[in-house]
Amino acid sequence: MRNKYILLVVFLSFFGLHVVAQQDSTVMKMSGQKNGTSWFSLNSVSVSVGSYTPSMNYFNTTFLPSANTSARFGGSMIYGANISFNLPVNLGARVSGSYWENKVSGETGTFNSLKVSLAAISLGAFYTYNKGFAGIKPYAGLDGGYLSVQNQYDANEKIVKKSGSDMTWTPFAGIKYDIAGKIVLGLEYGYVMGSYGQDFELNSTVSNHKISVDGQKIQFSIGYKF
Repeated sequence: MRNKYILLVVFLSFFGLHVVAQQDSTVMKMSGQKNGTSWFSLNSVSVSVGSYTPSMNYFNTTFLPSANTSARFGGSMIYGANISFNLPVNLGARVSGSYWENKVSGETGTFNSLKVSLAAISLGAFYTYNKGFAGIKPYAGLDGGYLSVQNQYDANEKIVKKSGSDMTWTPFAGIKYDIAGKIVLGLEYGYVMGSYGQDFELNSTVSNHKISVDGQKIQFSIGYKF
C-alpha cells in the first residue's frame, strides 16, 4: 500500500510538470481566452502532512473489545500531495492523493495485531477569497474521493490480508499564504465522511460489517505556485 502511495505522488508530480510544459501552447489554443489568459490554468503543486482520526466504528466498539485488548484505533499521521488549477470567478479545482495507516496490538496470545491502511485519490472544487487579510487567503470546498483499504490481521500465528474500496466525501476549509509569489504555505481542516464493508468469519459463518472512516483531519502544506 505504501508503494502504491509513492507511485501516486510521483504520478501527480510528473502530471504537474507535464501540464507546466504544455501550458503556454495550450493557453493560445483554448477557447474562452481573454486578454492573453485562459479560463483554466495550473495554479500550484504541493505536499502535505498532518493528522487524521477516523472513527473506525465496529473495530473500536465491537471487534477489539471482543479480542480482549484495550488498544483502539486513534489518530495517526496522514501524508498527501495535490495539484490545483485556476477556474473563473475565484473558483479552483484540484486532484489529491493521501495515505494513512494505524496499527493496534493485542494483549493475548491469540491476537497479535491489526493494521489498517487507507490510500485515497480525490477530485475537488473550492472557492478562494482572494482579498484576504495581510496576504492570507481563506478558501473552502468539497472533495469526492476513491478510498483503497488494506487490512492485515495477525492472530493464531496466521496473517490474513484483505483489501477493498469505497467512496468518501470531504468538505474542507483552509487558509494559504504566498511567499514571494512562488512558495505557498497552507493550513487546512477537513471532515471525511464514508465507510467500507469488512467481512468477518466466525465458526465458519461470514458476516459483513460497516467500518466508518468518518473523522477530522488537519494538514499543513507547502507548495510551488506557477
